[in-house]
Amino acid sequence: MKLSIQAAHEQINPAELLDDAVYLDNKGIQRCWTSDHYMPWWNTGASGGAAWPWMGAALAKTKDLVIGTGVTAPILRYHPAIVAQVFATLAFMFPNRVFLGIGRGEALNEVPSGNSWPTNKEKFARLREAIKLIKKLWTGEWVNFSGEYYSIRDSKLYTIPRDPIPIYVAALGKLSAQLAGEEGDGFVTNELNVTKIKNILFPGLKKGTSISGKNFDQFEKVLFFPASYDEDKQKAIESIRFWRGSMIKAFFDVDVHDPRIIEENGQIIDDDSLEKNLFVISNEEEGLKKLQPYLDVGFTEIVFTNSSPDRRKFVDLVTKLSKTINNNR
Repeated sequence: MKLSIQAAHEQINPAELLDDAVYLDNKGIQRCWTSDHYMPWWNTGASGGAAWPWMGAALAKTKDLVIGTGVTAPILRYHPAIVAQVFATLAFMFPNRVFLGIGRGEALNEVPSGNSWPTNKEKFARLREAIKLIKKLWTGEWVNFSGEYYSIRDSKLYTIPRDPIPIYVAALGKLSAQLAGEEGDGFVTNELNVTKIKNILFPGLKKGTSISGKNFDQFEKVLFFPASYDEDKQKAIESIRFWRGSMIKAFFDVDVHDPRIIEENGQIIDDDSLEKNLFVISNEEEGLKKLQPYLDVGFTEIVFTNSSPDRRKFVDLVTKLSKTINNNR
């Protein structure tokens, strides 16, 4: 069981996140996932650093930390061939320390960067096609590809990964979960409803692993969990209010792309909902209790979006939680 941290560019500026990555490395945290956004989930007090240059800097400044995106959307603003090149380069420079999280994206990032927002059916088809194209380019062979949405001609990556790059496919529905099982090395979700995870997402994932001949029980299952810790619970709640807009699941599908509008709508999420549904804690015992349902259902990694008033203090707590959990398993 891994407990990891997400570098959230929407809330924290990239220079501070770089310091955070060094701290994670020094504390023995194994992995850091970085958000890959063009626009943030909230307008007030937001940031907007680019994930890819930050990854290069963070990998160069750390020794053991494994870093990847949670998640990149290779469907509109990023062409799959460019995604393939960027991650191949990072993986060549930092072998076995890079992974690619991949998903259908949100209007929040794709529309403001100059694109129309497709239907869910089209986004799914684009993602499936993009994954196949990226994998082909990572072989280093000459590639000619003519799909429904992407075409490349006489294309070759001259710098390829020294080792395979793990791909984690994000899912909020059954079909995307199945795609993760078919094409991915791992599954990622920010769905926190355990019943939906057990009855919809995991059955879809199991079907996908069955199709691809993978072992469902050994397949990596990763949960993103917005988190805030302080001994003063009210301070922890105040710090995580930034993520209220991302709690409205419709914003992951429909064309609502202005952080100002998302913030306006997010006001309906009250403090009680934040404390009940997110990882808002004031001590280790609370943390273990909140994690237990997700450990029981079978997640292999929990990624905390660290929105704590003191982020380093939360990382210190995570190292304790990790030792306790793994000692008891």
